[in-house]
Amino acid sequence: MSINVDIHADSGAFRLTSAFELPETGISAIFGPSGAGKTTLLRALAGLQPAVGRISIGDTIWQDETICLPTHARHAGYVFQESNLFRHLSVSGNLEYAYKRVPAEQRRVSMEQAIELLDLQALLNRNSHTLSGGEQQRVAI
Repeated sequence: MSINVDIHADSGAFRLTSAFELPETGISAIFGPSGAGKTTLLRALAGLQPAVGRISIGDTIWQDETICLPTHARHAGYVFQESNLFRHLSVSGNLEYAYKRVPAEQRRVSMEQAIELLDLQALLNRNSHTLSGGEQQRVAI
């Protein structure tokens, strides 16, 4: 099974054309110079930006000429360039806010597993606006 993408997305004067196939499991990276369209591509995959074409994950079509799954139905994680954490909450509060919004039957890791995986234990009581950029990104993931 694989991830198949063949899309066109417009972002102002910029037009992205992207076609590729990736394995459905594992880690893949998108890299390129500033302005190459990395964020536009990721936003289109997540359903946050309009695109024309086809996106499929395994046998599930996320988008084609007749289907366009909404963002919340795509079951994809997206970490914004800006962390978008709630400044008035601690790291623990931000994690709890997000965790409560995932239905129990859809959770793939426990809160404790996520904290351990992302090495967040020492940050839990800190206010999110006091974190470094890298720490904010780990919490946002």
